[in-house]
Amino acid sequence: MSRFSGSTLHPVTIENRNPGEVSSELEQRLRAFNEALAGPLRTKRVVLAVRDETNRLIAGLTAEMFWNALYIDILWVDEDHRRRGYGAALLRRAEDAGRAESCDVAYLSTFDFQAPGFYERSGYDVLGELQDVPPGSRSRWFCKKLRGHGV
Repeated sequence: MSRFSGSTLHPVTIENRNPGEVSSELEQRLRAFNEALAGPLRTKRVVLAVRDETNRLIAGLTAEMFWNALYIDILWVDEDHRRRGYGAALLRRAEDAGRAESCDVAYLSTFDFQAPGFYERSGYDVLGELQDVPPGSRSRWFCKKLRGHGV
């Protein structure tokens, strides 16, 4: 017999009053659960920037390290500065930072209209894809072994 037999489910609601607080509490609770089973996250944020002589941002990367993984969230290069090596330099610097913090693997997602070829040329392998997101394109996930075992 199910432990839920005869019990009434509480309603599922959309949090409009304080979604930020609820989101934070959910993150804290899931993190506590995960760490109890997999050990401390060792979370570390990475933010890299390239600025021109006027201090204008022309390229950058944001990433997060946790456990033994480096998740690259954003890699952006200004249109006027593309195909000059900034993307590759940012990616290498992030990967080096990940290795220094004992990350075994790096992973990221991109859309077909962004830079999947760039990531493939940088040694990343396709991990998965979601067709027609956004419509007419697809979302693709890539990963790269940084050291040791993994991927």
